[in-house]
Amino acid sequence: MKKLLIASVAVAAIGLGGLALAQPAGPGMRHHEPVKEIVKHLRGISLSDAQREEIKTLVSAFKDANPRPKFGDIEKPNLDFASATEAQISAFIQTQIEEREATHFAFAQLRHDIYNVLNEEQQATLLARDAKRELDRQKHHDAFAKQEARFAKRMDGEVKGPKRKPREFLFEGIELTDEQVASLTELRESFKDTSKANREKLRNFKDAQRDLVRSQSFSQDAWDALFAQYKDDLVNAKVEKAKQYQAMFQVLSSEQQAKLEALREEERKLREIFKP
Repeated sequence: MKKLLIASVAVAAIGLGGLALAQPAGPGMRHHEPVKEIVKHLRGISLSDAQREEIKTLVSAFKDANPRPKFGDIEKPNLDFASATEAQISAFIQTQIEEREATHFAFAQLRHDIYNVLNEEQQATLLARDAKRELDRQKHHDAFAKQEARFAKRMDGEVKGPKRKPREFLFEGIELTDEQVASLTELRESFKDTSKANREKLRNFKDAQRDLVRSQSFSQDAWDALFAQYKDDLVNAKVEKAKQYQAMFQVLSSEQQAKLEALREEERKLREIFKP
C-alpha cells in the first residue's frame, strides 16, 4: 500500500505527462487536453468556414492516430518511491519522458499545422495574446510571491494575527501537527531556490517549443534536437521534485499515510464513476 501511495503521489507531483506542451493547471496531462487548449487559443480569431473545415480535418486525423487511452489502461508505476535511490528515480523518469515523446511530437505537429492554416493577421493576434498571457503570468507570480512573504512574516510573529497552518495540497484531509507543519515548511524553504531554477529551465523549454512550432524550421529532426538539448534539465528537474515530495511524505506517520491512501482510493473510485 505504501509503495502504491508514494508512487501515485510522486508521479502526480512531478507531472510526467506535461513536459512538452503548455498545459492547463493540474497534477498531470490528460491525453487530449492540449487539443482543448488549441480550441481556447483560437477563440475570437474569426476563422473562415474553409479554415474551420481544414482544422477539423487535422484534429480528426490526430485523434484517429492517437486514440485516447481507456480509463483502466494506464499502468501504475512499478517503482517503490519510498526506498528508491536517486539513480533509480532518474532512470524511471527518463524512461517515462522518452516513452511520451512521440505523443508530444504529434501534438506539436498538430499545433504547427493549425498555425499554418491561419493568415498573417490571425497569427499576429495569437502572438499578441501570448505576450499578454506572459505578462499576466508574471503579475500573478509577483502577487503570489508577495502573499508568501506576508505569510512568512505572520509565521515569524512579525505581524499581528493568528498563525495559520500552510495548506499542503498533497496532504489535504490529513490533520498535521505543529511539528509536522514546521518540518514541511522547513523542507519547502530548503527546496525553494532549486525549484525556482528548475521552473525557469522548464519555462525556457516550453517557450523554445512554442517558437519552433510556429516557425518554418519545424520538423521531426528540429524537435528531436530541441528535446535532446533540454533532456538532462527535464530529467534533473523531475528527479529533484520527486525527491522533495518523497522527503515531505516521510514527515507523515504510518497512520497518516494509511489515511491518505484511503482518501486517494475513495477519490479514485469516485472518478471511476464519471470515466468516459
